[in-house]
Amino acid sequence: MIASEPLITDPVDMEIDEFGRLYVVEMHGYPLDTKTGSGNIILLSDEDGDGNMDKRTVFADGLTLPTSVMRWKKGIIVTDAPHVLYFEDTDNDGKANLRDTLLSGFALSNPQHNVNTPIYGLDNWIYIAHEGSVTTREYKEEFGDEGSEIIFPGVPNSPKLSINANGRSIRFQPEQLKLEMSSSRTQFGHTFDEWGNLFGCNNSNQGYHEVIPNRYYDRNPDLLSSEATQNMSDHLNAPEVFPTTNHPDRQILTNVGVMTSACGITNYLGDFFPDPFNKNVTFISEPVSNLVHVDILKENGASFTSSRILENQEFLTSTDAWSRPVNTYVGPDGSIYVLDYYRRVIESPEWMSEEAIKAGDLYDGHDKGRIYRISPKDAKKAVWTKGLKLGNETSEGLVKQLENKNYWWRINAQRLLVDRVDKSAVAPLTELVKKSKSPLGRLHALWTLEGLGELNSTL
Repeated sequence: MIASEPLITDPVDMEIDEFGRLYVVEMHGYPLDTKTGSGNIILLSDEDGDGNMDKRTVFADGLTLPTSVMRWKKGIIVTDAPHVLYFEDTDNDGKANLRDTLLSGFALSNPQHNVNTPIYGLDNWIYIAHEGSVTTREYKEEFGDEGSEIIFPGVPNSPKLSINANGRSIRFQPEQLKLEMSSSRTQFGHTFDEWGNLFGCNNSNQGYHEVIPNRYYDRNPDLLSSEATQNMSDHLNAPEVFPTTNHPDRQILTNVGVMTSACGITNYLGDFFPDPFNKNVTFISEPVSNLVHVDILKENGASFTSSRILENQEFLTSTDAWSRPVNTYVGPDGSIYVLDYYRRVIESPEWMSEEAIKAGDLYDGHDKGRIYRISPKDAKKAVWTKGLKLGNETSEGLVKQLENKNYWWRINAQRLLVDRVDKSAVAPLTELVKKSKSPLGRLHALWTLEGLGELNSTL
């Protein structure tokens, strides 16, 4: 465990930046509080260098139901329906003093379905997970906002996505004012593999692949296609799960013993685990059953098939009925970090029995939360907590990181190079494309050149 209460409470997402700073999203308002602005972004640090966090700073507060965070430019992007926000600390006191709204117009409906998980893609677009509004029967005051046009607020003549797009995920480039809808949707979480294939999930489906991105459909608006996605699991929709919970406390009105809250899908790209967990695997959080599930992906035509690695057991389980894994993150050390929301009640009252709602324990555990680090048995303590120097690396040094076996280093090096717009990087990037023995290094170099506006057809 690298962090727990009282240092953090109600964690749902995290991000480690190029200096080794850990940002954590605290969603205190779930399930019904949309009025008090209780959500926070917390900046954690390891003051004594022992690999565990021991200092808490509130980086940003006053948020409604924040879901996710991503490092961008000199600050962070945060999803908090109906907005996508940007926060920056310009005076280096550990607290954001600049706040900007990058996008607006998303639905503020059931928190399990709100806009979430910004990811920096190989193609230098930021991808946002989204499923659209979920009509509420009982909580119209809290969750009656079904969304509108998705826009760059305050920017006339910029692109807009109509409400018809509100049920799909999106991608955007803030500085270029580019905004596009996806051909798929996802509930909480989406993830890329190392080649840029995009995967989503929803309650009972632990993984589907966006086979045909929307940009291909845009080439021919008259093309008829029944689906853009492919379900991957060979163990059925709503597969059986194998919890180890003592005295399970269930409020949800669905079948027991099957996947019913799949979220936080994460493709493992850390190159740190032993086989078979080291390549082509996805981790899925299942908070209702207090566990994390793992699948291995195998190519199957234009898509993939996902299969169990472990028979009749799960990657991670808890005997504690309040343990609620909701998300996972692959760090610079290659470890998997599990965010445990730790609540007695994880279901929305919209789908709970009246008896469970009247019990009055909807917020039990709101003062608790944990982040676990999972690594191989012989692994040393994490050293990134003492600080990283990637953010101070020369452009030539960043180019070298594009060959790193851990995706965290590759994608952050690419992001920093594109952000710097340093033309001195063009020569070493071109050299890497031509001579590197790493296919992934060549791939990142090509996309970095594209992001710098220096990719040519000859290369």
